Amino acid sequence: METRFVVSTLTALLCMGAISASACQLHANGFGSFAAYHSNIMERDLAAMADNYPSVTLARRTAVKVGTENSRSVRIHVPLSYTNVTLSVTGGDGIELLSSSDLSLSAVSKDYDLVFTTLSPGTHKITVNLNATYEGSAFSTEHTMIVEAG
Repeated sequence: METRFVVSTLTALLCMGAISASACQLHANGFGSFAAYHSNIMERDLAAMADNYPSVTLARRTAVKVGTENSRSVRIHVPLSYTNVTLSVTGGDGIELLSSSDLSLSAVSKDYDLVFTTLSPGTHKITVNLNATYEGSAFSTEHTMIVEAG
């Protein structure tokens, strides 16, 4: 009876190992010729999921000349399912914002021109916050651009 239990347990463990090895092969280039279909589906699904969330695309770094007017594009994407959408832009010390710094938005996919002047040489920051509501839950994303003024 005890030997039968040990053999059953070992068989079950081996089967579980084989099943999990097959599941792992579904990723990357495993599982033979079917892997290409699986990974393409995953990429498509991930791209579709990304389209379901608000996003802000902003340069991470930029170099400018002190005292000159500068403009950088901020790409904003907000799906229809989000409400109470606001965009706020703040500049650190040494930055003067010339464009609107507080915007109320609806579902959009557009570019916002961020216009600013640096008042002193050095490293400065501009922060863009996007806040929204989805089915009663708050959503927020923050992006910072480093401005090197010389």
